[in-house]
Amino acid sequence: MTSRRRFLQASAISSAAAGLPNLASGAQHAPNRVQRYVTLGRTNLKISDISFGSSRLRSGEENLVRHALDKGVNYFDTAGSYTRGQSERVLGNVLKDQRDSVIIISKAGISADARKETMMEHLERSLERLKTDYLDVYFNHAVNNTRRLDNPEWFEFVERATRQGKIRFTGMSGHAGRLVECLDHAFDQDMVDVVLVSHNFGQDPAFYEQFISGFDRIATHPGLPRVLERAKSLNVGVVAMKTLMGARLNDMRPYEQGGSTFAQAALRWTLSNDCVDSAVISMTSEAKIDEFLGASGW
Repeated sequence: MTSRRRFLQASAISSAAAGLPNLASGAQHAPNRVQRYVTLGRTNLKISDISFGSSRLRSGEENLVRHALDKGVNYFDTAGSYTRGQSERVLGNVLKDQRDSVIIISKAGISADARKETMMEHLERSLERLKTDYLDVYFNHAVNNTRRLDNPEWFEFVERATRQGKIRFTGMSGHAGRLVECLDHAFDQDMVDVVLVSHNFGQDPAFYEQFISGFDRIATHPGLPRVLERAKSLNVGVVAMKTLMGARLNDMRPYEQGGSTFAQAALRWTLSNDCVDSAVISMTSEAKIDEFLGASGW
C-alpha cells in the first residue's frame, strides 16, 4: 500500500488527464494545491484526492469555489438538500463555465416507496440549479436501510436518466449505523459505481449499537475496512467523508510530519488507505481550503 501511494504521489500530476483545471507545470512541488489525481473506480473519472464538500455553501460564496478551482480541485460534491438549494446554485454559477473540466456530484434521499417520477423531479431541479445538462454521479443519499436500495423505481429512473444523458454513473452515500449492511447489499447486487462513506476511527460498542444505528453523528463502523476491500476488488469508486470525526481518538503521529495540522493529519490517515480514492470535506473558507490541500498527495 505504501509503495503504491508513493508511486502515485510522484507520478500523478504527469499522468492526470489533460484539461484538469489550472494545473501548472511543477505544481507537484507547490504547497497548498492538489498534488494527486486518482481514477474513481470503474467510472474512469480522474478526480482530485482532496475534494470540495459543499454542505455548508451559501449564496454569495462563489469565491470559495473559484479558489478551490484555482488550487486544482476538480471534484465538487453537493445535494439538493444542502443549504436549501443554495449550495447547488452557487456551484452552478461558477462551474457552468468549467463544465468540461470538473466532476459534479449530487444526491437525493430516495425512500423505499418513492416513485420514479418524483426522482426525476429531484434530478431536474438539481440540474437547473447547477446550470448543467448532466451529473457525473448521482447518489441515493444517506442510505440506512436496504429496502431503499431495492426500490424497483430507482432502477427504472436510473435507466431512463442514463439513457437521456442526465446522469453518467450512480451510487449510494451513507454514514449511519447500518452502513456496512447496506454496502454489502449494494455490492452483492452490483448496484453502485461509486460509494460515499463516512470514514473515521472508533469502534461501535455492540451493547448500544441497536439504539444508535439511525444516528448519523454517532455510529461508527468496525466492519468498514472489510467492505472497502470489497469495493476495491469490485472496482467501485470510494470517496470518504466525515474524516475528522473521532480522529482525536486515534494515534495520528505518523501523519503529523512537517508540522501538519490536525485536519491535515486526519486527511492523510484517510488517504493512506489504499481502498479510498478521495476525501471530500466541507470547504468553508479560503484558509481552510489551503489547509486541507496541504494533505493532498499522501
